[in-house]
Amino acid sequence: HELRSRGVTILLVSHSTAEVKALGDQALWLDHGEVKALGAPETVVSKYMAAMASKDTVYQAATAAVSTEPALLAPADVIQGIPNMDHRYGDGRAHLLGIAVCDPQRRPISVIPPDSEILVRVSFRANQNLARPIVGLTFRDHRGLDIAGSNTDTEGRPLPPLVAGQTCTVDFYLQLPALYTNSLSISPAVADGSVDQHSVCDWIDNAQVLEMEKPEGPIYGHLRFPCRIEVNAPIPSPEPTGAVIS
Repeated sequence: HELRSRGVTILLVSHSTAEVKALGDQALWLDHGEVKALGAPETVVSKYMAAMASKDTVYQAATAAVSTEPALLAPADVIQGIPNMDHRYGDGRAHLLGIAVCDPQRRPISVIPPDSEILVRVSFRANQNLARPIVGLTFRDHRGLDIAGSNTDTEGRPLPPLVAGQTCTVDFYLQLPALYTNSLSISPAVADGSVDQHSVCDWIDNAQVLEMEKPEGPIYGHLRFPCRIEVNAPIPSPEPTGAVIS
């Protein structure tokens, strides 16, 4: 904002639609080098989000056509396949193999109920030796805004060193509150190092996008905290004094 106020021309490259709308005067949507839209940020972002929703619908329909009864995910299953890939980057020393989102019984899901527990499984392969691998997730709402994140180090479950060729699978069990969003995207990543100082080996933007069931009642803000309310004994009204005011 300071640069903008000084008249500096800024080129911002981002997958965060919230940042694009907040900072941009003009937006350009590129898809594998092809210009999809150019114009006002609100218009371009709307077209982009509509295209992403359409792509998710096609994927979910194809998945449903393959099997109407979701199979249980075995505890040792390595996930193969990335449902969606908006952008991928990293130094290549590790490779994300797949991501899956399930209910606590390990049944794959495409719609998340509010106030529910989900299991996110991420599998990756080490292409080179990794001294301190970290696997993490970033969650975004329908506007592309980062709303939460988690990784193996911050959750107190550091991974052992891996040698080239080894495969690792990590399960994240998450308790989700009721969210003010109609979709939730998950971006997995694998890095090497510490949380404060690391190199990204592989990152996939919006690898999995799921619909959110509408919660009961309105949500103010971004989410609804689990809340318990107790009403104490009412305070008695003061006794009338008998004073007369004219």
